[in-house]
Amino acid sequence: MKMDTDKNFKESKTKEYDYVLQLGFDKQTENYIQNIKNTLKENNIIDKEKNWKPHITVDIYNCDDERLFIKKVDKIINKIKAVNLKCKNLNNFNDRTLYIEPFNKENLLKIKTIFDDGLAEFRLENRKNKIYKPHITLCTNDDLTSATQISSQMFMPFNGKIKYLWIYNPAVNLIKEYDLTE
Repeated sequence: MKMDTDKNFKESKTKEYDYVLQLGFDKQTENYIQNIKNTLKENNIIDKEKNWKPHITVDIYNCDDERLFIKKVDKIINKIKAVNLKCKNLNNFNDRTLYIEPFNKENLLKIKTIFDDGLAEFRLENRKNKIYKPHITLCTNDDLTSATQISSQMFMPFNGKIKYLWIYNPAVNLIKEYDLTE
């Protein structure tokens, strides 16, 4: 019995979150972004990020009751609609995360605020004061030199569309998908 208790304690200490909300793209946008990510992989660029589909993260949350969490998101989702996105350039965070930067962030910031308000009780304390910078991660790596060179050759400014909201768990299992065009 002691061993199970120790195991549960270790799991609870290492668990970072229960759910992540992500904004997903229409097929054309997703394919364009995934093509860049695939080319990086084909060129042996190590990516430390989980194997997510191309997305923009809204936030991560803790809630032990999956049904309650989904019920809360179900109530919020009717306030969210599909978003057209303009992406004009590549950028990076601290030379460790290469990303595509959305140009028109206003709608993304509104979506973030709607979820911050509606899911306030589930937000992680250490993220509440973090400035939200919506982005589309291409690669997370300690050395982005090659990733940046390859991505810069492939990247062209584009207009895309956010079509979905996804709820995932940390194991990258899709819990629920919402179509924002309906």
